Amino acid sequence: MAVAAACHRQRRELTEQLYERELLGVRRAIASLHLRGQGVEVGAGSRPFPLPEGVTCFYGDVRDGQQLQDYFQRQEVTFDGRLDAQTFEGVPDGSLDFVISAHVIEHLEDPINAVRNTLRVLRPGGVFLLAVPDMRFTFDHQRPPTPLEHVIADSQDGGAGTRMQAYLEHVRYVHPVLSPSIIPEDQVLAEAQRINEQRMDLHFHAWTGESFRELLEHIRQETPFQVEGPVFVVNENIFVLRRG
Repeated sequence: MAVAAACHRQRRELTEQLYERELLGVRRAIASLHLRGQGVEVGAGSRPFPLPEGVTCFYGDVRDGQQLQDYFQRQEVTFDGRLDAQTFEGVPDGSLDFVISAHVIEHLEDPINAVRNTLRVLRPGGVFLLAVPDMRFTFDHQRPPTPLEHVIADSQDGGAGTRMQAYLEHVRYVHPVLSPSIIPEDQVLAEAQRINEQRMDLHFHAWTGESFRELLEHIRQETPFQVEGPVFVVNENIFVLRRG
């Protein structure tokens, strides 16, 4: 049994390495095609997006360097200074050539205004490179997809009205995937309230490539940009949003 377990572990590690190589290759190709000049990456953490030569990138996060090391449980993190991916507060309008956000937007309580704020800080023709996990291939696969109406409501109240729903979905559908234990239904509400009070970081929203594209089309009704993609690779959809 020990030999079998070791073989399974080795196969899993090799599979993850192959996936990582494939993901990195696609990300590098997309960055080479679309990134020029000066920009920022939000939430890069321990896994910054590969960049082509000649570009300048500032790495921002709502956590500081020590908090990032604690969060990712490793010393190697990428951080230059504080930057809020929800608001882009302090960044002048039209000042950047690109913004990169990989596996960040699902953590934000108000995705619609996050996209609008990101586009606001881009120059005309600037690029928002957005990598969004496809829920079908992540630990979100058992939860219900986030409907457009839900995200529209979030844009009106900053996500306050749906926050508890996200914690309930996490306890019911995500926790059993991440943990060997299942929280009994009569304890779900109390656990959701507990992690809500702690403001635990989690995926407030979950999309497929198609449902996220629907969200982008809704935002385009009032905010001018072009959508290039998505490109699906491993477990994410990569969109290129070019400001009009």
